[in-house]
Amino acid sequence: MELTGPRYSGILCHITSLPTSYGVGDFGPVAYEFIDHLCESHQYYWQILPIGNTSDTGCPYATDSAFGSADYYVSPELLIKEFGFESQEFNSFIFNSEKVDFKKIQENKLKMLEIAYKKFTPNEKYEKFLETESAWIKPYCLFRTLKETRGYDWTKWPAFKDAEALMFPDERTRYEFHLFSQYICFTQLADLKKYANSKGVKLVGDLPIFVSYHSMDVWKDPSQFFLNKETLAMEYETGAAPDGFSATGQKWGTPIYDWEFQKKTEYKWWNERLSFLKRYFDVIRIDHFRGFCATWISEVTAPDASGGKWYPGPGADLFNHLHDYPEVIAEDLGYITQDVYELRDQFNFPGMKVFEFLMGDSSNPHKLENYTYNSVAYSGTHDCDTLMGWYKSLTPVERQEVDNELKLDGPGQWDFLKILYHTPAKIVLVQIQDLLGLGTEARFNYPGTVADTNWTWKMNFKDLKAIKWHKLADLTVESQRSELLRSTCG
Repeated sequence: MELTGPRYSGILCHITSLPTSYGVGDFGPVAYEFIDHLCESHQYYWQILPIGNTSDTGCPYATDSAFGSADYYVSPELLIKEFGFESQEFNSFIFNSEKVDFKKIQENKLKMLEIAYKKFTPNEKYEKFLETESAWIKPYCLFRTLKETRGYDWTKWPAFKDAEALMFPDERTRYEFHLFSQYICFTQLADLKKYANSKGVKLVGDLPIFVSYHSMDVWKDPSQFFLNKETLAMEYETGAAPDGFSATGQKWGTPIYDWEFQKKTEYKWWNERLSFLKRYFDVIRIDHFRGFCATWISEVTAPDASGGKWYPGPGADLFNHLHDYPEVIAEDLGYITQDVYELRDQFNFPGMKVFEFLMGDSSNPHKLENYTYNSVAYSGTHDCDTLMGWYKSLTPVERQEVDNELKLDGPGQWDFLKILYHTPAKIVLVQIQDLLGLGTEARFNYPGTVADTNWTWKMNFKDLKAIKWHKLADLTVESQRSELLRSTCG
C-alpha cells in the first residue's frame, strides 16, 4: 500500500540564474532575498545544479572535480563587507547583461578574489576549513594551479604524489590563492545554507554520477577508474544505449569506475564525496541513478555507442557502505529497468516525475495517474523546455491530447501548476521560469548540444519582482503543501 504523509514544494533555480549587478547569480544578498520569498510563499526546498568549476561554457555537468566550487559564485557584496572595501572599489566589475557571459564573469570574479586575497591573513576559521575539507581541498587547489601553469592534460604533469614537492615558487603562490578562493566560496555557501535552514528551507544540490577524465579525481587516484594500467588512458567511456532518441546511442567521454577496486576500499571516495556534499546541502539529487545498477559503455575508439555493452554497477553494496550522506532524490528518467526501481525503493529514495512527459498510455510512469507519494514531481527539469514553451510547441493533435488529459481548455502556467501541486507526490519542484510563465526563450539547456544559449539564461531584477509569490503561497496552502503558520519568516 502506498505510504502517504506531509507534502511539500519548492523551486528549481540555479544560482547563476539569480539577478545581480555583476552579471551572474551568486551566494550573496539576492540569494538571501530569494530564500525570504521561498519562506513567505511556504516553499520548503530550493534546488540548484552542480556548483563545480566549469569551462567558459558554464555547463555545470562538466566540471574539473566532484569537489570544489567555481569562483564565480562568490558574492562581491559579501567580499566588500568581510574585507572592509569601499563599495565603489568594485564598481568597475559591475556588468549588466541579458544572459550570463561565463568567460567575462570568470575573469571579473577572479580579479575580485585576487584583490581580496591581498587583504587576507590566515586565521583559525581558515585553518579549521582546511582541516574539515582535508580529503580534497589541497589536491584540488593543486590541480587548479597546475592546470593554469602546465596545461590542460594532467597525464603530462608529475604524478599526484610528487606534484606538491615539485611546485615552483610562483605555483606555490597560486596554490595558496586557490585555497583562499575555495575557503571564501564555501564559507559563503555554508552561511547561505545556515540562513536557509533558519527559514525552514532545505537546499537541494545535484550530484552528477560520473566525473570528467580531465579532473582532479582521476589525476589524484586513477586506480578508482577503469583505465589502461600503463598509459592511464581511457579504453571505455560512459554513455547511453541506442533508443528512440538516438539510434546509435550516446558517448559521454567520461571514464567508468573500477567498482571492484572501490569495493576493496569500502567505497572510501564515495563516502568522502557524499559527506562533503552533506556539509553544504540538505538533499542531493543523484543524476543518472541507474548507473549504480548498470552503465552503457563503449570503446573510446568506436565511432558511436551502438556497439556498446552494459557494465554492472555496485548496486546496494555501495549504499550499504555509505556512512554519512544527505537525503537523496534518485533521477530515474529514461530507460529504467526493474533492478533500478528495486534499488531506489530498497533505500526509500524518491524517484522523479516530470509533468511535461505526461502524454502516452497508462504504462508511462509520468502519467498523472501513476504519480506516487514517494516521488518528486517537476514541472520540467533543467533539460526541458519551459511549461509554456513545451505546450506551445505541441502539434494541434498533441495539444488536444494534453487538454483532454488535464480537462483544461487553453491552459496557462498556473493551471498546470495547480494540477501539479494537487498530485500525491511528496515534493513538487517548479522551474523558476514556469512561475514567470516564460516561453522557450527562457529554456535553460538543450541536451546533447553545445550552444551559447545553454546554461546562460538568468532573471533580471524586473523578473524577480514580477514573480507572484503571494499567488504561489495561496496555491501551496490550498493544495495542503504548507504549514498554515511559519514563524521562521519574520
